[in-house]
Amino acid sequence: MRTVTVFAPASVGNVGVGFDVLGHAIEGVGDTVTLRRSPGPGMVLTQISGVITELPRDVEQNSATRPLLRMAQEHGVEGGLEIELHKGIPLGSGMGGSAASAVAAVVAADALWGLGLPMNHLLEYALEGEGAASGAAHPDNAAASLYGGLVLTEPGPPLCCTRLPVPSGIACVLCHPDLEVRTRDARSILAATVPRELWVRQSAWLAGFVAGCLRDDLAQVARCLQDEVIWPQRARLVPGAAAALEAARAAGAIGGSLSGSGPSVFAWTPQDKAAEVATALSHSFAATGIPCETWISTPDAPGARVVSGG
Repeated sequence: MRTVTVFAPASVGNVGVGFDVLGHAIEGVGDTVTLRRSPGPGMVLTQISGVITELPRDVEQNSATRPLLRMAQEHGVEGGLEIELHKGIPLGSGMGGSAASAVAAVVAADALWGLGLPMNHLLEYALEGEGAASGAAHPDNAAASLYGGLVLTEPGPPLCCTRLPVPSGIACVLCHPDLEVRTRDARSILAATVPRELWVRQSAWLAGFVAGCLRDDLAQVARCLQDEVIWPQRARLVPGAAAALEAARAAGAIGGSLSGSGPSVFAWTPQDKAAEVATALSHSFAATGIPCETWISTPDAPGARVVSGG
C-alpha cells in the first residue's frame, strides 16, 4: 500500500454523566487524514485544509502527526511519509477535534504500514495526539472516535474499552454555537477535589446510566443522565447553554449537557423528537445572538474507517 485515507468521526465527550470515561461518536462530521509514502526522509505535514487551516505544522506539535513519530520508532518503520489533514471539526468546539485527527492518523498508519495493532494499542497512540492538543490525555473522545458507538474506558495501563448498547429509539442532537472554548482553559477551572457526598452521588448516577443502557431502560437512562460535578463549574463558559438545554427538554429531550468542555451542547432524545429538539436548541442560541450548527445522529454511530487506499 502506497497511500491510505481514513475518516474519524467527531464525538461527544463525557456524555454529561461520565467525565473523562464516557464518549460516543457522531455521524456526519469528522476529520480525514491521508498518508502517502515518500522517497524523502522523515515525516512532512504537506497540507491542512477544511474548516481550520491555522494549526501547527511541526510534526511534534500537531495532534495528527505526533502519534506517528512514536509508532514509527517503536515498530521500526523507515522511509518518508507525507501527511494531509482535512479538518471537518471546528477548533475548540467540544466535538473531539484533536482526538479525531489523532485517531484518523493512527488508523491510517496501521493500515499503511501493515502493523495490525490491537484497538487498545491504537488508542494509546492516539492519546499522544490528544495530549499534544489539550495537555491531558483523556480517552473519552478518542475511544469513541476509534471504536464508534457509546464507549466506556477503564483506567490503564492497559486501557480497556467497552462499547455499551444504546437505548432503543434514541438519537443525539449535537449543537455547535459559534463560540470557542479551549480544552486546556476549561480543564484549568475545575476544582482539584470533590466532596465525598458529591462523589458518591455522581458515581451512582454513572452506574445507573450504564445499567440503564445495558437493560435498555430508557426511564433509568433519563433519570441518571445527570452531572452534578462538571456542569456547575463549566456552564458559565458558554453563554446561553443552560437556556438552550432547557428548551431542548421542553421539546422532548430526556437530558443533555456540554459536549466535552463545550461550547457545543448535546441532547439525547427519542428519535421522533430529534428535529424538534434541534430546532429548539438552534432557536434558543439564536435568541441570544449566537448562530449555531446542528447534527442529528445515533449515539451508536460508526467509528474510524479506511475510505480509500492503494
